[in-house]
Amino acid sequence: MVLAVMVSDRWKTGDEIFIDRDPKHFGKVLNYLRDGDHFVVPADTEACEELKREAHFYNMPFLAELCLPMNVDVADIVQWKRDAIEIYWRPFVRYMVDDSLSLPFIYDRNNHTLARCIACEEFQDPKCSYLFDINYTAWEPMRHHMYNMTGEVTQLMGENCCIVSWDNGQQIHLPRSALIKVPGMQHQ
Repeated sequence: MVLAVMVSDRWKTGDEIFIDRDPKHFGKVLNYLRDGDHFVVPADTEACEELKREAHFYNMPFLAELCLPMNVDVADIVQWKRDAIEIYWRPFVRYMVDDSLSLPFIYDRNNHTLARCIACEEFQDPKCSYLFDINYTAWEPMRHHMYNMTGEVTQLMGENCCIVSWDNGQQIHLPRSALIKVPGMQHQ
């Protein structure tokens, strides 16, 4: 659409159009067209900004939205960033199993379990946290399922975190850096 407007006064039906444009991110544009929701946005801020400009050039608003900084707000629908799943799936399982936790990031100090967020000052001293021997191999399907989970942001926690209510019923405090907004999807 954008291209048609740009060349409408010079293009005649049946003629070829030559686009003299840096192809640096064209492969990513094609990957987005092929992969859709499973497209992974570059982690590098500069590359992300360049890709956003390409998305605008090719009139791809959903791709441009994926490239925006992670400014989630209450009622936004989010998914796990694909590259975050490998990092977060075990803490997420631990959080699901231990219902005394309000934060998924735990550590042990003097034989006492504590929880602290890695992105903000949120701290929890669960009074009755249990010792669990979690067989993570048996929980591998959760890691797979996390690629397709969606959740709604129910509360913002400072500059870096939020509470997400996931479609599997779990509500969890997470850094926004682990999440990506689902373009064009609104809370029902």
